[in-house]
Amino acid sequence: MDDQYEAILLAAGSAKRFEHPAQLNKLLMPLNQRPVFDYSLKLLLDDEKCLKIWFVINTENEATIKETVKELYKEVPGKINWVLGGRERQDSVSRALSKMSSSKNKKVLVHDAARPFVTSELLDKLIDKGKGSVAATLAIPAKDSIKLVKDSHVYQSLYRPEVWHIQTPQLFDCQVLTEAIKTAEKDGFYGNEEAELVERLGYPVEIVEGSDYNFKLTTAFDYRVAKMLKENK
Repeated sequence: MDDQYEAILLAAGSAKRFEHPAQLNKLLMPLNQRPVFDYSLKLLLDDEKCLKIWFVINTENEATIKETVKELYKEVPGKINWVLGGRERQDSVSRALSKMSSSKNKKVLVHDAARPFVTSELLDKLIDKGKGSVAATLAIPAKDSIKLVKDSHVYQSLYRPEVWHIQTPQLFDCQVLTEAIKTAEKDGFYGNEEAELVERLGYPVEIVEGSDYNFKLTTAFDYRVAKMLKENK
């Protein structure tokens, strides 16, 4: 089936910008009595099109996340394959890809576990777009003016109608993403997200309009907003 895929679920970040009194990793923070990471995990577990989940975690939270998954599901679901992440996001994706078998028609989805509001509708839109493209990503149009700044001085104003905020999940041909990662490693280049790596090789990246709700929990403020939204649903 051309809509099947394997997923890389990223949960190995250091959460340096998440300063919360609880001093707990943001992915383990409770949202309506569930940890943040479980909203994305359950979505992928419930999706029959998702064949495997490469769950990327770090050594610091490895034991806690594994134990939490067992508590939530009584046992570790068969779809889950554990991967220890690397120093940077790109390194973590590379480690997950190295454990996957690569075939010509395989699709791989990459998603931040820190985005608990992704929905099955968004996922289906992305997968549908991915059937005819080598790379596709969720994104939303910018609402504010965006400027490039260096040393506290503006040196370029970007044309807002052409500026989009990139989200995850992102969907790729497995071979294309693998090529992009290996080329970036060879060049010593680190991108902000995987679509950027594919883009720099000249491959087209399709945009699928996402949702304002599909924001990433980066700061304690983001968590407070997420908690309010989940508790008031």
